[in-house]
Amino acid sequence: MTRLASVHWWKSRQGRDRREAAVLLEVLLALGLFVAAAAVATTALNASLESLRRQQLATQALNHAASVLAELQIGARPLASASRRPLDPPFQEWSCEVELTPTDSAEGTTTGLVRAEVVVRHQSEPIVRRLAEVLRLDTARGTNAPSGRPSSS
Repeated sequence: MTRLASVHWWKSRQGRDRREAAVLLEVLLALGLFVAAAAVATTALNASLESLRRQQLATQALNHAASVLAELQIGARPLASASRRPLDPPFQEWSCEVELTPTDSAEGTTTGLVRAEVVVRHQSEPIVRRLAEVLRLDTARGTNAPSGRPSSS
């Protein structure tokens, strides 16, 4: 091989090595950007799923509270304060508490109304929901059943 041919071969080899190194660097850079974008997308997806789970639990808590208030309204549950106790399966992860406060008129006489507040808590998640309503007490029969229907007792 002549000297000119070997110099030409050496320069072409260096040029090819540089191009290969540049391609390798571009591939590594693209891979790094892809990994970073995937990490950001995964973090956003996880945050979204956790937010959805919290919303579902909050809705479930409000549904439990509304059910307890409805039971109080129709007389299926006695109109009395109840301390915190777990709900029946399959909702044993939830506990319910009923707080009753009689309402008095400005003169201090009984109005026949009671403020019922239902507090629902999740056992393991930091979820607490309160729902309150003013109920009319049928004083003639001593029950919270609606006055238009006979009592089932």
